[in-house]
Amino acid sequence: MNETCVGFEIACDVLLKGAGVVVTGVVLFIGSVYLMLTLILGRWMGYLLLMVAFSGWMMLLSSLWIFGYWSQGPGTPVNLGPRGAEPAWVVLEAGVESGSQEFPEIESYPGAPWEEPGLALASAKQSVTSAVQDFFAAVVNEEGGMEVHEPGAIQPTDFTVEDVAFATSADGGTPLAAARAFYSGGGPAVTVLLKHDSGSVPRYSWMFLGASVVLFAVHLPLLDRAEARRKEILTGGTAPPWYGPA
Repeated sequence: MNETCVGFEIACDVLLKGAGVVVTGVVLFIGSVYLMLTLILGRWMGYLLLMVAFSGWMMLLSSLWIFGYWSQGPGTPVNLGPRGAEPAWVVLEAGVESGSQEFPEIESYPGAPWEEPGLALASAKQSVTSAVQDFFAAVVNEEGGMEVHEPGAIQPTDFTVEDVAFATSADGGTPLAAARAFYSGGGPAVTVLLKHDSGSVPRYSWMFLGASVVLFAVHLPLLDRAEARRKEILTGGTAPPWYGPA
């Protein structure tokens, strides 16, 4: 069983392999271009030119990730780049007796303001059912020191979810869901309260765009200054002493 690294939700071997691929790609593809630029322009000028071109390209690419820009036709979707947390139903409370300080609406479940899902909420009902089953399977297996894929582990389908209902918080801004769940092999019915998390799908694309803008803004004035000095040398100025190949 692969253990997850501290601060990450993925296995350590996968994280290390991914980091190795990224480092290798940077050295081979970016480093080789930098090497050729240094042969012509020198180390400093080659670096500035590389960073301005790279950050400008990343600005275009990350903008394309976020906004789509009809790159795949009129119906091009947005958020085409690396995806952050997806929208999902998150379990807040679970117990034989329902109650929540943050969302007291659960105390009146299954009465008003809770409503049973219609056809329009059929997919949401399925999402809530899966979220509740995954939650209980994870809790039980964690107590037993097991993973869900191990032989003998409790599976999400071992739990039955009934009476799914939906409501909106008193402030009108948080979609809520509630349900009753129990172990199919026997056990008490547990009332579960969930809220819908809108996620942060474009988070990494915005991070790439922000970093690219900063890099471009920092290196462009330096490139302009270096180019002006180079022009002065070419039009009659004094070149710096030559110490051999760059």
